[in-house]
Amino acid sequence: MSDDIAKIVLETKQIADITVCKGNLRFKCKRCAIFCCKLGGPTLAENDVQRIKEAGYVNDNVLETSARNISRHASMTQSRLRKREDGSCVFLKFNERLKAYECSIYDVRPALCRIYPFDFERINSNSLMLKFIPCCRGLNDPDGELIDKKFIAKYLLDAIFEIL
Repeated sequence: MSDDIAKIVLETKQIADITVCKGNLRFKCKRCAIFCCKLGGPTLAENDVQRIKEAGYVNDNVLETSARNISRHASMTQSRLRKREDGSCVFLKFNERLKAYECSIYDVRPALCRIYPFDFERINSNSLMLKFIPCCRGLNDPDGELIDKKFIAKYLLDAIFEIL
């Protein structure tokens, strides 16, 4: 099964067209954090670092840098959020009351976290292919939201524009 969801054509940081390739694909976050937050901290876009700093969360124990290129997305920095000894992101917390994982910086979380379990691949200078990361348990949840043009515009595009 192809992981392509939609072809997005951009025109100066705006959507010119979205063609959905997969009908009836749904998503609902299970808050399990098994394949996202437990795999360590994400690579950061410049905007991510600034937003997290402005919120007062950045210190020496939160960021790590790498001498190598750690992202295939052009605007990503050489920084990423640190991971704990168990491999999870430093901002992942288990909420005992809800019996679910949550991000302690959810409102200012990095762009890659905001688009997970989705990703994109550039086709050319003004087009990209939206893809899904198939290991996520929230994909195809019958109670999930339909992944259509409205879903993409509402939940994914702002973060994708930050990464581009």
